[in-house]
Amino acid sequence: MTDAVFQAPKRRARVYEAYDAPFPVPLAAEEARLQQTLIYRAEMVNQHVIVRDPEHIQALYGKGYFGKGILSRSRPDHSISHQWEKFGERVLPVISLIKYQKHLSWARDVLLAQGLEEDVVNQMLQRLCQPMEPELREENGHDDRREETGSGAGKLQDMASEQAGTGEQQVQALASCSPDDQGEQDSECPQAKRPRRQGDGRFDPLAELYPQEPQQIDQAALDTVRCSKHDDWLVDCGCRLEDSVLETLTLQGDRQAEADRGYEYVLVMEEEEEEEENSVVKGRPGPGMTVRRVCRVNPFRLLEYLQLTLEEAFFLVYALGCLSVYYNEEPLSVLQLWEMFRSVQPHFETSYMAYHYFRSRGWVPKPGVKYGTDLMLYRKGPPFYHSSYSVVVEKVHQPCRGGALRPFSWRSLAALSRITGNVSKDLMLCYIIYPSHLTEEHLSSPDCLCRVTVQEIILSRWISSRERTETDDI
Repeated sequence: MTDAVFQAPKRRARVYEAYDAPFPVPLAAEEARLQQTLIYRAEMVNQHVIVRDPEHIQALYGKGYFGKGILSRSRPDHSISHQWEKFGERVLPVISLIKYQKHLSWARDVLLAQGLEEDVVNQMLQRLCQPMEPELREENGHDDRREETGSGAGKLQDMASEQAGTGEQQVQALASCSPDDQGEQDSECPQAKRPRRQGDGRFDPLAELYPQEPQQIDQAALDTVRCSKHDDWLVDCGCRLEDSVLETLTLQGDRQAEADRGYEYVLVMEEEEEEEENSVVKGRPGPGMTVRRVCRVNPFRLLEYLQLTLEEAFFLVYALGCLSVYYNEEPLSVLQLWEMFRSVQPHFETSYMAYHYFRSRGWVPKPGVKYGTDLMLYRKGPPFYHSSYSVVVEKVHQPCRGGALRPFSWRSLAALSRITGNVSKDLMLCYIIYPSHLTEEHLSSPDCLCRVTVQEIILSRWISSRERTETDDI
């Protein structure tokens, strides 16, 4: 038997953000001057833990990368559109006519479900969605149509806000990366492939190898940039920012101000009046047709939430004490939360013990379901490193009694090992060892965490050709 060799985490080729903090809590020096520590708020909705407040979402994800957006791939940055144009003194999102009609249908269905008559709903939506002109809108975001729509429009807006919540900002930057070949970009800029460290070097053991700091860019604007070449987020695909893209990011302040106003305006791509019937059917211009952009009020706003796993939520409540989870508008105690999570998720206590163990040692655990495992371990966070380990959590009693949570056959274990190796990760078996005196009564409280021990085993595949080559070298 040979000792496991620790492999340094594989750094991402390009990083566009700085490392802020490992946890969403103030440091000791900052806490001394703060009168009270901010307690973030989450809600238990349909057995899921949801964070609605935009500031809380930014803090929880930006400091420790807790949770994921319910409408996004990972970072909560969903937007109604990725294309923006200037309209008057504002920069508004551009959407298709089909998408706008879909939002109208959603708003109509919700209003009808509230018991309103169909004629009243149609009149309400018709008044609310009249075309707007730049001179009709005031600086504070209110216009003359706000009074014309009356209580019906206000009810519609309140309904849409209640349905969507108070999630992340709904504005995105109009930008795209260069369609030029990536090799040409790298040749023009030799520094494109140069690794750079992230954040404070005191918290990064590899900082001395990468002394260059990343350029400070507005993260909220950068997260919205999409690569036209790879049809992916710029942060994920790794293409370089160009000057034209950086200029468009300066409009983010205007868009943030737009999101803070009562109504959300959009530019709807519509055809000329003589082709209006075709546009309703097709939703896109045909041969010889021209498209115009009409400013209208978005009748149904989709605001994004941050969804926490049960392990992440309990770690924030129990280990850090910075989160309060509400159920039916009542805050839950630590013990109530522990009992609720155990009833919702089988073997929650075992999975949380593994999560708590790795989080307390500086790793960022994420669900590993897409690789057939329980956890994926990241160094610092997904924006900076690729995941290093795929973790399978197993529950073991101290006298080696009890069945495994995930029973393996040699074939299934070999398949999982091959999959993990193909994605450049190491397979780790994490054993949560329960002592013989641990009873069900002990498991009814989170105090059982101090009674168990954790042992990790890194499973590697033996390659005979590699072994022969190393022997020949010796």
